[in-house]
Amino acid sequence: MNCIIVDDEELAHHVIEEYISRIPFLNLVANCYDIQETIQVLKNNAVDLIFLDINLPNISGIEFLKSYNKLPNVIITTAYDNCAIQGFELDVIDYLLKPFSFERFLKAAYKSFDLYNNVKILQETENEMKNAFIFVRSNNEDVKLNLNEIIRINALKDYIVIYTNTRKLIVHQTMKSIMEKINFENFIRVHNSHIISLQHLQSVGKNSLMIADERIPVSEKYKTYLSEIVDRYK
Repeated sequence: MNCIIVDDEELAHHVIEEYISRIPFLNLVANCYDIQETIQVLKNNAVDLIFLDINLPNISGIEFLKSYNKLPNVIITTAYDNCAIQGFELDVIDYLLKPFSFERFLKAAYKSFDLYNNVKILQETENEMKNAFIFVRSNNEDVKLNLNEIIRINALKDYIVIYTNTRKLIVHQTMKSIMEKINFENFIRVHNSHIISLQHLQSVGKNSLMIADERIPVSEKYKTYLSEIVDRYK
């Protein structure tokens, strides 16, 4: 993972650099001493992780997090504990209070690495799905269906209904057989009568979820698995 250090203290750079050098999956791209410099580095480099101090000249680390969308993963490194709640509300991976040990630093780095790998797997799956398709029998025709079109699948007795953004296909097939056909991690069963695409999932509640502005029930049988998937991407 490509990472950068953003801190106005030289000593902090030396400590974090030394820690990074001991972790094989981290690659230090740049040392930044203020937010303006950080923005330029982000424009010109592929960065996966920022080690960010809070007390910086001109623009604080917290203001930076509030002002910029689509930042890489962020681990806050600071001597102050009064911004921890605010940091986590802004979706930072971890909050390290200086001085922190290598063991604590490593734990935070692994959190980011796990998330990075999960996102990468999801992106690879989505890329595979762009070119993946199946044929289903509907209205006496064999209909080609791109997998990334599928939003959800609903069971109706001996039939299933496949919903996409543009059409609804009624197919004489079982839920088990269609799951074997699509066979991608992006599709999960959330109820005996419902299969959904994670790509189109909007939100998850206690006993239901929203997908493409439709509320779908989640049965007890599938709740734990769905929760594990959601937790993986938090």
